[in-house]
Amino acid sequence: MQQLQVQSQALAIPLQIIVVDDGSTDGTPALIKAQFPQVHLLAGDGNLWWTGAIAQGMQYAVEQLASDYIVWLNDDITLADDFARKLQQVCQQNYAQKAIIGGIVREQTHLDWVVYGGVLNSQLINSLEQFQDQATLDVHTLNGNIVVMPAQLVRDIGLPDAKRFRHYGGDYEYICRARVKGYKIRLTRELQSTTDFQIADVKRHMPLWLQAYLSPSWASKRQVLQQLTNLKSPQNVQHMVNSIYRDRPTIPRWKYLIFYLRKVTKLLLHEFVPTRIRQQRAVDYLQQHNVPKAIADKILSGQKL
Repeated sequence: MQQLQVQSQALAIPLQIIVVDDGSTDGTPALIKAQFPQVHLLAGDGNLWWTGAIAQGMQYAVEQLASDYIVWLNDDITLADDFARKLQQVCQQNYAQKAIIGGIVREQTHLDWVVYGGVLNSQLINSLEQFQDQATLDVHTLNGNIVVMPAQLVRDIGLPDAKRFRHYGGDYEYICRARVKGYKIRLTRELQSTTDFQIADVKRHMPLWLQAYLSPSWASKRQVLQQLTNLKSPQNVQHMVNSIYRDRPTIPRWKYLIFYLRKVTKLLLHEFVPTRIRQQRAVDYLQQHNVPKAIADKILSGQKL
């Protein structure tokens, strides 16, 4: 918040900040009221999760602030020094266009490693080299860490689906829904930030078979399996099935069960794959996702995993 305020005030950019506090107990609301009184602080009941909080903030921006643009920003990123200026330029360049623009989040000690950005043809944009000599790429969907959208989008397609995608998948689903309605989806390296991406962050996005392979005990392998039913995990069955069938108004419950059983079966069968093959698959995965060698070596050796 402080970064946004300092940058926007220096450039006289009319920027409004909305924070949705979903029942925190660490004194966050009091701190915001004391240090950032101009922030629009909205309260949740503790059950909003990511998507519900984002939807509430978007609705407030449209109905109460009459915003022209809405920007999603994660709270665990450090914005580039020129972020507000670049944001203003992006909005001016895309004014009156049906376009949604995403920014990139780089790892703070490995700056060529893009840890959050967008997806093109089911492949993550995870390196600055993928931009080559262009600042902007047309992509299929975006990570929700930095996203700029016209407020008209809410009137065109509604809000993110907080019922089906309570935590994970809400960003992808919303962007994909907008693309179907004719919005262009773009990723730009002009909007940048950094974050501290730990080994644990790499691990939680890995396929379950790879997490299980790198787990040293059956107890830890069991924890890997539990991610299938954990809403805080990107591997949870609910959001994966909902993503597959996002165009359907209803999804039979048996589809969740079948998907779960297939995942468990695949996980168990991987235990019988020769170690050398699993090792090579792990190496290939880390290289494909542009994980720096120093971090990949620690992961493969089991350090801090």
